[in-house]
Amino acid sequence: MKKLWCWRCKTEVPMLNEEEFAVATKLYRTGFATGTCNMTREERFKDVLDYYFELTGVRPTECNSIMHHRIKQYGPPCENCSKPYRTPKASFCAACGHKRPIKIPKTLYNTPQIKQKWWKKLKILNRAG
Repeated sequence: MKKLWCWRCKTEVPMLNEEEFAVATKLYRTGFATGTCNMTREERFKDVLDYYFELTGVRPTECNSIMHHRIKQYGPPCENCSKPYRTPKASFCAACGHKRPIKIPKTLYNTPQIKQKWWKKLKILNRAG
């Protein structure tokens, strides 16, 4: 568990790591499988709400919010405001608008030029002439 800024909640909240999230997901699915129509959302998803409370000490008001409080869903911290990018692939920070520096893999610089086949050169020459 780690506290990070959640752009949906507009505050810092405890985020779950992959191991914790796997347990929460299983409990969340169980709520759908075992719940009945006459149950409230709090009753239906009591197990996942209690699990999140035990881990974090925070009682969530909405059980769906737990499903987007996952560390892996967010990107690295912004270089400008230190809030996490919305996704690992985000190109700008939703909180401050800072554009993320583009990292070009070294393999793009080292790709060898592919020589054109002799018959393709001949085709091009025939079209020009």
